[in-house]
Amino acid sequence: MMPDLTTTYMGLKLANPFIAGSSTLSATTAKVKALEEAGAGAVVFGSIFEEQIRAEVSDMVSALEGQDNPEAYDYIRADYPMQVGPEKYLDAIREAKAAVKIPVIASLNCTTKDHWIAYARKIERAGADALELNVYDIPQNPAETSAAVEERHLKLVAGVSAELTIPVAVKLGPNYTSLANFISRLTALDVQAVVLFNRFFQPTINIEALTLKSGLNLSRPQDSGFPVRWIALLRRHVPCDIAMTTGVHSAEEAIKGLLAGANVVQVCSALYSPAGVSVLGKMQADMAAWMDRHGFSRIADFRGKLADTEAGGGQGFARAQYVKELMRRRDS
Repeated sequence: MMPDLTTTYMGLKLANPFIAGSSTLSATTAKVKALEEAGAGAVVFGSIFEEQIRAEVSDMVSALEGQDNPEAYDYIRADYPMQVGPEKYLDAIREAKAAVKIPVIASLNCTTKDHWIAYARKIERAGADALELNVYDIPQNPAETSAAVEERHLKLVAGVSAELTIPVAVKLGPNYTSLANFISRLTALDVQAVVLFNRFFQPTINIEALTLKSGLNLSRPQDSGFPVRWIALLRRHVPCDIAMTTGVHSAEEAIKGLLAGANVVQVCSALYSPAGVSVLGKMQADMAAWMDRHGFSRIADFRGKLADTEAGGGQGFARAQYVKELMRRRDS
């Protein structure tokens, strides 16, 4: 009997824990349909950006080029902002929902609460199964404290969450002073899930032209270690669901994320590989084979098995392993 890969995320029933993350590869009905056929358990629809709400579409490229945002760069490169404004985004959600059976999660990429509350209501009415708030913010004001940054983000989430009946997830970067505390405060606002972690855009410098050089910053499998560690540390302390993102290129990274305590994994960069969306089917087959080898019949049998616990070795994902490795290298 084949292992059962079904799971739930924010109360949504999924055929498997592999969610296609927000990108230009999930930005049209045809592409969402292709992801469903490839085996995605759910799809995070291509993002609508705060700049699209605040400005005319003709101003979009100049607005986004000033952001340190890899997804924004991806959209600029694909000329997506020139095709989809706020109202067309709602139409695209409706069309995608009518075309597929898997959950369609809308995505708002934002930093302030201006304009978003009313628009979030429109997204819910358009039929989205859930909403992912991508709080992509790189504070640069030295006068703004970390507490002020967190408060600003919490107000944004509170304003949106209070107005919706569909589940809300928040996609976060790793640079919070106390991540566990901040996520706990998010759950008090009825946030059903957190997505860990946002991937920051990293432009480089052309030393001959003396200019900034932009490029799409795709993840690598080795990047998965960072979210896996944090998910393991957080799992026992936060009540909401956790989605792992960054570095999921095979079943191996996905299994590590689930063992650490993730409910689902989001796949994005791997979809841009030569194999394309077919990687989703291979990930599922490889996960099922691994489960069969280890005697697991369902996801719940191993989810969180290696999450950090006081009884199970304590700080294995925190300081103890760090000290142990340094001592081993010193003595070798």
